[in-house]
Amino acid sequence: MRMILKHVIAVLALLVCATAAFAQDASQQAWGNEQHVVLQELNLNIELLPMSEPIADNSASPSSLIVVPNIPDSAFKQPLITENNIHMYLGLASLAMGAVAGISAPEDFDPDLLNTVHFKAAKASWQLGAAAVATGFYAHWDDFHLEDGLLDPDNLHILLGLAGTIGYYLAVKGAVDEYNDPSIGYPTENHSTPGIFGGAAMTIAIGLTW
Repeated sequence: MRMILKHVIAVLALLVCATAAFAQDASQQAWGNEQHVVLQELNLNIELLPMSEPIADNSASPSSLIVVPNIPDSAFKQPLITENNIHMYLGLASLAMGAVAGISAPEDFDPDLLNTVHFKAAKASWQLGAAAVATGFYAHWDDFHLEDGLLDPDNLHILLGLAGTIGYYLAVKGAVDEYNDPSIGYPTENHSTPGIFGGAAMTIAIGLTW
């Protein structure tokens, strides 16, 4: 009886082991199929496009890199001596000399007219004005356009500066002509009119571009 029971137990054990192995193999196969399905579901079909240029090239030489120069602030400062500054200083000096000539005008006739402050300042005013006009034409010739009209600030500045210089010159010339005229022998007040006109024109010319 014991021998029969022993053989039955052995057969049952073999059946249990075979059933467990089959179940484990079936579960592994099922899990593998499920994993395969999951992996297929996660396949997003992403296609990597070729890049035309690399994002970074660590092999680039230092000479190919962009270098920002260290420019000092002094490089952006406008120099004191420029063509425009010379023109401006000459115009201001002409206006100043014209003012000195007007202030120093003598009340009575001075026989030594050519050595007076009034005459020297008046002469310097038109000479400095002529230099200002010359440097202005040289430095700002491209700013003068007749098609913009005479009331254009640049055109008006040039015309008034030229008119002011001519006024200063006519004032000095008129005084010298009267002084050298034997019938007169001294400068009258007539020469003051072009001088005043020259000073007014020069003042407005400078004010337009100040």
